[in-house]
Amino acid sequence: MADVLLHAEDLGKTYGAVAKTVALTAVSFDLQGGEFASIIGQSGSGKSTLLNLIGLLDTPTTGRVVLNGHDTAAASRKQRATLRNDFIGFVFQFHYLLPEFSVLENVLMPGRIAGVSVADLRPRAEEVLALLGLEGLEGKGANDLSGGQKQRVAIARALMNRPALLLADEPTGNLDTVNTKAVYELFRKLNRELGTAFMIVTHDRSVAQQTDRILEVQDGRLLQDVRNSYIEAGPAAEAEPERGPAAGDVVPDEEPALEPETSSVEPPPSV
Repeated sequence: MADVLLHAEDLGKTYGAVAKTVALTAVSFDLQGGEFASIIGQSGSGKSTLLNLIGLLDTPTTGRVVLNGHDTAAASRKQRATLRNDFIGFVFQFHYLLPEFSVLENVLMPGRIAGVSVADLRPRAEEVLALLGLEGLEGKGANDLSGGQKQRVAIARALMNRPALLLADEPTGNLDTVNTKAVYELFRKLNRELGTAFMIVTHDRSVAQQTDRILEVQDGRLLQDVRNSYIEAGPAAEAEPERGPAAGDVVPDEEPALEPETSSVEPPPSV
């Protein structure tokens, strides 16, 4: 089994000092490296709060997050930012591309923030863009792309620092059915080929059912954490037609079954 990449322990989040709002209560789970999982819940269930906590975008009121062996409970704001940049990529419902920059410049942004030179980053950026089917679009402006292309550029940007974990918050919420399927297939490809772990946050059960593990949040609590047997088992296999005796087979003597005189024997339906 892969090592534990993310350990969430007794996470709770309360907003407000006087009029307190409890958004999350005692949520615990482990995520292994390379897992393909989802967090599902209706609006207001606490799933976005949970995403913010495990993504180190916010600090829990109670509990702790351990990311790739780093206990973040006492980490400073700067240390948390460094851990995010080193281990986590984010894809949101809205792509958040900078319209004044080209596709390549948008994808280079995480590396530039980390202080890496363009010369060092460019080969990696071109490799990621090609992996996502965006080769040849490097010089295009962000506003010159289709909705599906913009989301793929956002995914490429999230992959630039080779994150061990990609957090996707309603990543297909603004896409049509065709592009939703394309983005999901890209996630599966990246998970399979790069070993990147995925945690997809969604309110859409049909999206969650395509992942290998479902964590369901309701009223700020982890309602269930289940392996997705639908995916693991796959669609039911079609029954194979029985094979008749081949040449050389030994067929034991047995009395043939008697058919009613009025029935007619029809060949079995083709499979």
